[in-house]
Amino acid sequence: MAAPLHVQTRPSPHESHDSAPEMQIRGLVRRALGDGQVETSIYDIITYSTGGAYYANVTVGTPPQPQVVILDTGSSDLYFDAATAPACTTPEDDPFGCRGGEFDSSKSDTYTIVDPSPAFNTSFGDGSTASGPFAEDMIGIGDVVIDNVQFGVAEEVNSTTGYAIGLMGLGYSTNEATRHVYPNMPEVLRDTGVINSRLYSVYLNSVDQTSGTILFGGIDTTKFTGTLATLNLLTDRYTGAIDQFIQTVTALSLTNSSTTTPIFSGGSADDSAYSSSDTALPVLLDTGSSAWSMDSNVYDAYIAPLFPYVDSSGLCSCAHRQDDTQLTVEFGGKVNITVPISEFVVPIYNASTNEPYVYNRAGDEACAFMIVSSPSTGQGFQTLGDAVLRSMYVVFDLDNGQVSLAQAAVNVTAEPAIVTVAAGTSGVESALGSKTASYDDETAQTGSIAPVVTGVGGNATADFSVSTAQSTIGDATGTAAVPADAQVSETGGASGSGGSGSGSSSGGGAGATSSAAALGRVGVPGVDFGGLWVGGVVLGMGVLGAGIML
Repeated sequence: MAAPLHVQTRPSPHESHDSAPEMQIRGLVRRALGDGQVETSIYDIITYSTGGAYYANVTVGTPPQPQVVILDTGSSDLYFDAATAPACTTPEDDPFGCRGGEFDSSKSDTYTIVDPSPAFNTSFGDGSTASGPFAEDMIGIGDVVIDNVQFGVAEEVNSTTGYAIGLMGLGYSTNEATRHVYPNMPEVLRDTGVINSRLYSVYLNSVDQTSGTILFGGIDTTKFTGTLATLNLLTDRYTGAIDQFIQTVTALSLTNSSTTTPIFSGGSADDSAYSSSDTALPVLLDTGSSAWSMDSNVYDAYIAPLFPYVDSSGLCSCAHRQDDTQLTVEFGGKVNITVPISEFVVPIYNASTNEPYVYNRAGDEACAFMIVSSPSTGQGFQTLGDAVLRSMYVVFDLDNGQVSLAQAAVNVTAEPAIVTVAAGTSGVESALGSKTASYDDETAQTGSIAPVVTGVGGNATADFSVSTAQSTIGDATGTAAVPADAQVSETGGASGSGGSGSGSSSGGGAGATSSAAALGRVGVPGVDFGGLWVGGVVLGMGVLGAGIML
């Protein structure tokens, strides 16, 4: 049984390797079958984007070039910004320039183009685009390095709302921005035997704690409380397949102090939720989005009356973060998630100085309200992003077309207790059987699940091999993982490069932000926002949906 690939924010002792003498290949160590955990940090940079976004440090090429990528369950491609892209050759203070490192393919001994430009051609919900060739090279994550991994190279990248950054899409490969579907990262890890199936667990942690974890191939039982409930994903209305992480919000209520106000209830937990007469809200569980987007009519009916202090630009005083207020969100009629107001009322910062903005003449700091009104997507669902996902522990099970959800145990300090999930329909249940009695199983998915991709179309290979890097990639945690030029400033001026550094990742977990995450940046410091602000800070906040092939 393969060990899980653990991408973790808090360090734990590295296990010794008791295998045969290690073989040096390109500076790598051949990885032993059944080796231990693989860890790296994921972290939230709140100064680069409205509401923050979650990133990981990876490497590409031989010798390895450090890169920063946003983790996105709403898309499927891995891509990096090319060093030759016009956006990456602009001055360092360009608000639309590259910030997460640039990949110079000419400096990699193992780089190969598998499909020339513009084979990789994608666009996102915020209007950002990226295009170029598809290539193969060595990819490192944690202490795992895998060869022949396919990814896009963004030789042209246009970020409509902020810095340009690479991305690691974690959705089904059938949604890739290509006509020739190839194994993406969850499938590569399965193919190499690092994990047993296309499954990973996401723990974002509290917005005030900076970092969380992503665990490929396993579940950490210390990261959630109460019942872990498994739910079947909804069918994509247009493809007729289970190929996106679509679930239903079946009930919603608001608690102020000890008074609870029901907002709606009785929604369907299956494809019936798409009906206009159903009260359920179909949502895409999307780590690449900062906010929870709602159709405008739903927002106006359910949310606006309960939060009258939110202004027309989606801003309010940060004093409301201290309110004794929480939402209870019911998913699939089975599990309730409590979301404190501090997770969806989030401070905003000047991205050049990293200073907080002042909201009113009383001196209150400005916060963004991370439940937003949005036009209809035409897809039957909206995105549910980090504002709610931070309060959830989510197991994404691509093989079985399911997700397992529980209340996150935020700010946990206990040592990780990781169980490996075996392949098969009972993998999650079997893994948790001896660890917790609080598990709610689900009947098997009856929809058509997007199949495993192992290399087809002549432009993708399944000839992977996995090795162990000599040093762990990006093992810094907490605020130490946040780049110096992104550290929050209380007195003025960013630490490091004043908020305009190159953003290239370096050892010890340094990194930068994501292109599609740096959205809705505030442009005017020191303005009295109360009732006067015009400009739409919250418009399009972090909406990274599935890539669209152009």
